[in-house]
Amino acid sequence: MGKVLRKLEKIKSGFTPKHLGIGILCVFLIAVIIYSGSLIYHSGFFKVTRVSSNVPVEPALKNYILNKSLFKLDIGRIHNFISRRHPEYKSTQVLKEFPSSLRINVIQRRPFAQLYLNNFYILDREGVVIGVRESNIFPQMVVIEIGQDNIVLSKGMRVTDKRLELSFRLIELIKTRKFLNKFSIKNINVTFPESAYFRVNDTRIVIGNSDFERKLYILENLLNEKLAGDINLVEYIDLRYKKAYIGYKK
Repeated sequence: MGKVLRKLEKIKSGFTPKHLGIGILCVFLIAVIIYSGSLIYHSGFFKVTRVSSNVPVEPALKNYILNKSLFKLDIGRIHNFISRRHPEYKSTQVLKEFPSSLRINVIQRRPFAQLYLNNFYILDREGVVIGVRESNIFPQMVVIEIGQDNIVLSKGMRVTDKRLELSFRLIELIKTRKFLNKFSIKNINVTFPESAYFRVNDTRIVIGNSDFERKLYILENLLNEKLAGDINLVEYIDLRYKKAYIGYKK
């Protein structure tokens, strides 16, 4: 019993006024920090006065952002608003910049080709719709035809038709062949991939669905030698076989 009392005396004797003072000071500092944080959180110093963006910001979104505290601003809500209104964007990043700014960074998809259905749909290389037009306002951009006009697409939708990828590969190869730069590539038709064709000026070039590089090489030789660059005399050139077949206009 005496040993227990001695231990309790030691414990009591270890708790000094100094320890009590330190404890009170710690509680006071915590209270000051909480109070200061509350003042900063509710103060007007961190209200948003500037919105910077690499794309136009809609008035409704800007009104939601301006004059709100950076601490209270819902970044997720802003991101979702932009994503819903612009599903054609590849990615969106919203950043708080203290003390009073918000930055919106958008990566936009780059136009690659047009798909003609019931309208002209502008696509990026991944096949995502980034624009819709009733008429062809980008004559320099190749138009892809798949033989359907009863499909309606909207921005942000991805076209998964395998014939589209076939067209994309052909477009990429055509762009690498400098001899075709002097001609107008009007459209690519892949309604039936085995007899896919594209038009050079008004001449139909039947190329099929494979071995594009070899066939374009044959086409280059034909235009430079046999046809001497005058493709306007030709109705069609069929490159699907070992031998190229040429059909002249009557």
